[in-house]
Amino acid sequence: MKKKRRKRRKRIGCLGISFLFLFAIIFAGVCILPWVKNLKKISISYDAKALLLTNRSNGEVFLSKREEEPELPASLAKLFVVEYAAEIAAPDAIVSANWEAISMTKQGSSVAWIQEREYFLHNLFAAMLVPSGNDAAYVVADYCGGILSPQSGTTQERIQVFMNCLNTHLQEKGYKDTVLYDPSGFDQEAATTASDLAAVTERLLEYKWFRDMVSQNVYTATLPDGSTVNWQNTNDFLNPSSEYYNENVLGIKTGSMSDNYSLIVLYQQHGKEFLICSLGSKSDASRYEDVIHILKTIDESNYLSR
Repeated sequence: MKKKRRKRRKRIGCLGISFLFLFAIIFAGVCILPWVKNLKKISISYDAKALLLTNRSNGEVFLSKREEEPELPASLAKLFVVEYAAEIAAPDAIVSANWEAISMTKQGSSVAWIQEREYFLHNLFAAMLVPSGNDAAYVVADYCGGILSPQSGTTQERIQVFMNCLNTHLQEKGYKDTVLYDPSGFDQEAATTASDLAAVTERLLEYKWFRDMVSQNVYTATLPDGSTVNWQNTNDFLNPSSEYYNENVLGIKTGSMSDNYSLIVLYQQHGKEFLICSLGSKSDASRYEDVIHILKTIDESNYLSR
């Protein structure tokens, strides 16, 4: 009798293992294979140099491509500048924009048409983030450099102090693959990665004012004297008159230099937020088309909808 009982137990154990094996196959078919299929679809359609897609609800990396490889930041460098400047001074500080700083703007730059007048610091942040004003970036660097080094006598000295301290800050914050030489990002020697850009964007998203700025197609800034300035966002995903308009896109920033066109997007779907850092597309149009493939993958993913 004892022997028969043992055999019965052994048989049940084998059936249990078989059941678990069958369950694993079904789980793979239902959950994993569609995910792999999405990856194959992306590899065919996505053509930019680097990519990082994270699910902000749990920090999970869903898709990545060369996310640790150095790329030109271009105007995305402004994200690091704003993050550091917000630690140095209060956003409601009043800044006097001087001509020496404004005149450092290079030919061919995107501008916010900053004038010699007073701005709140957060006005200048918006000027950097929405129309991607390089002129505003120099004014911010000049102002913050003066805080860091009150003895510096010229705009050039103050901006150099700011950039030196910024690069130290980048290393201390863990942006280990980012180095910047110009506050506007108009620089062929600078470098960053999709991973570092995702990290700085996550920090900036903690600020309500940042979310408000980068999510609007047209941003209205109220200056210290009560006057207002309107800035048009460079992100066509936010523009209702653009073919790329998408109501689920919540911002954040474009960047381009030479033949590198980049885009960071905050996307809302499945009751969650997704952060997409896409770097190095071949043209202005293709940077949107590349990201559209990522958005479709999110929309159609059963895995991400859970």
